[in-house]
Amino acid sequence: MTVDQLIFDYLFQLSLNSGYSTYDHLPLETENAPYPFVVIGSVQTLPVVTKNALQGQLVANVDVWGDGEGRFKVSQMMNDIFVQSSQPVELDGYSVRLKIDDYDNQIIQDTSVPNTVLNHGMMTLVFNLN
Repeated sequence: MTVDQLIFDYLFQLSLNSGYSTYDHLPLETENAPYPFVVIGSVQTLPVVTKNALQGQLVANVDVWGDGEGRFKVSQMMNDIFVQSSQPVELDGYSVRLKIDDYDNQIIQDTSVPNTVLNHGMMTLVFNLN
């Protein structure tokens, strides 16, 4: 399995294990996804190849969506995912550790759906891969 898929699966399972509705895409209107929910988005691999191993960084984007009154819940969910992902983990022989000093998050109000205000939390998680 590729390292980007390993971290994607890890974050997806971490979110599910926390009891959050979790998707690999922004749910379609026909999916009737209740708020709040988590979307595990893109994962970028920044490899550093050595003689003996693949090292580098993995950059993962995680979004949390809540309704207009759910900002506090969105913030809690983001913090929970951050805290849980900050624990070092072994994934298929790779040692993966979150770079806490590179953590980035924000919550914005999204009005892209007519007559609706949503809270959109966006996190960027950077992992060292050894």
